[in-house]
Order: sequence, then C-alpha cells, then structure tokens
Amino acid sequence: MDKQRKDAVWKDFWAAQNASSAPAVVSTQWDAITRAQFDVWTDFLREVKGGAKVLDIATGAGKVLHMMRATRPDLELYGIDIAQDFPDPPHKTKLVGGVHMEEMPFDDGQFDVVVSQFGFEYGDTEAGAKEILRVLHAEGRMAFMVHRGDGPIVAHNRKRIEQISWLRDENSLFSRIVEMIPVDSSISQEAYDFAKDLAARGERKFGLGSVAWEIPEAVRRTLILGAKGSREKLIGTLDLIEEQAESEVDRIRSLLVASAAADEREKLLEGFTKQGREALHCTPVSLSKGEVFADLIVL
Repeated sequence: MDKQRKDAVWKDFWAAQNASSAPAVVSTQWDAITRAQFDVWTDFLREVKGGAKVLDIATGAGKVLHMMRATRPDLELYGIDIAQDFPDPPHKTKLVGGVHMEEMPFDDGQFDVVVSQFGFEYGDTEAGAKEILRVLHAEGRMAFMVHRGDGPIVAHNRKRIEQISWLRDENSLFSRIVEMIPVDSSISQEAYDFAKDLAARGERKFGLGSVAWEIPEAVRRTLILGAKGSREKLIGTLDLIEEQAESEVDRIRSLLVASAAADEREKLLEGFTKQGREALHCTPVSLSKGEVFADLIVL
C-alpha cells in the first residue's frame, strides 16, 4: 500500500473511532488492554519531571494524552496525527492534525519527552527518529509502545481479515447480492435468503458477533429497509458497507506490516542508535493472564 493510501485509511479509521464508543482494534479485550497500557504509562511517568512538555506522536483519539492528564495534571501535553478530526482533547492539551512524525512544526529541543503508542512503527522510522531527536531536548526521554507480532491484538485482527476474505473472496457476498436485487428495488427473496444463510454460516464457522456474521447480517437488514427506497440508494448503501470492509482490510494490513517492523527491533531503533541514543529498558505490556501484546521501549 502506498503512503497516500495508507494515510487515507488511517484518517477514515480514526474518524470512525471518534464516532464510536467501541474501538474496532481489539474488540472485547479493549478494557483489559487499556488498563495494562494505563499501568505501564503511569509507571513511566514516575521518571518524568514536573511540568515537562510531552509530545505524543500519532496521537489518534488522544488515548495516551488522556491517561497522562488523568495521572499527571502538571504536564504540558501536545499531540500530532496525520488525521484532521479529533475528539475533545484533555484539558489544556494542544492537538495538531495533518502532521507526520517525519516533519513536525516544532522548534528544536522544544519537548522534554516524546512518546507514541502504536504509532512510531507505522512511519518511516529512520526519518522519524531524526525528527524526534530534533524536537526533543538534548537530555529528553522517549518512550514508544509498539506492537508484538505474537500478541493478541495482531491475532484478533488476523482473524478479522480472514473472515472478511471468506465473505468477499470465497462467497462473493456483495457482487452476488447486487445481481439479485430487482430493478424496482423490491425485496428479493433470493438475496434475502442468501444474506441470511451466509450470516448463519459465518456464525457457525467463526462465532456470533464475528465480522463473518456481522457483515452479511447488516446486508440482510439493509435489504429489508432498502425496499422502501430506490434501487440506486439501496446499492449505494451496500457499496458503503463494502467500502468499510475494504478499509478494514487495508487497516489490518497496515497493522501487520507495522507489527513486523516493530519485531525487527534493531532496525526499528536504528535511527536513534546512529545518533548515540540506546534503549534504556524494555517493558512487556501484558494482560492479566500473561499474554504480552506490546513492549514499551524507553530511550
């Protein structure tokens, strides 16, 4: 995927997250993962001086900044992201959209701390390291929470992409449904039965609530409601569902590439080591059952 496409996918993803209370990245494990992240960031902040200026790279919905504001109200918090739309930021926090970590609109040595959670590994890490070191004070501290390729977040998303591929490639869900829709947009029993059957098969194969059930179920309901309008409007709604599924596939592919980059730890940090900055320590971030889903690298 080229850089422009990747940026567009992530902007759409974060816009969707802003409108939803249930993040799509990890589903039912979200609360447990958030708590583990909170604990690790809270421990890290013990090393940060009072009143420090902190920059969060690829801040997204500002999750890290909200955690930091909750535990350290004295900090001066900033966040950047390639996305333009943000939810309400924490109190006295400055967010700047449309910004890549490889080129930031800040002065040399402006920040005491630079952090990122599932962001640094998505960009050009060598160019990003150079720019981070430019905006970081000479004695500043860095901390990056990065994906683990063997962790539950990646495993969850591998299952999602498998299920979407099952719907799209093995069963041709969208193309077959469109072919079955009558010219007058009335309910097609054939299309309805196909969507209903595929949802049932998805539930049996992958579980109730799985994306393999969720998407054909959404199509089934759309067919019922769409009978009240034009054929063009009905197909437009189905196209939107298909586009969202394709965007999900692109996002997951980006995640898999990023997790692979994070697993190549020496290469990931090469831009820093070339400038004499070595990792001080690395803390595994895990669920209560011991499943490690990320590492916090402190430099």
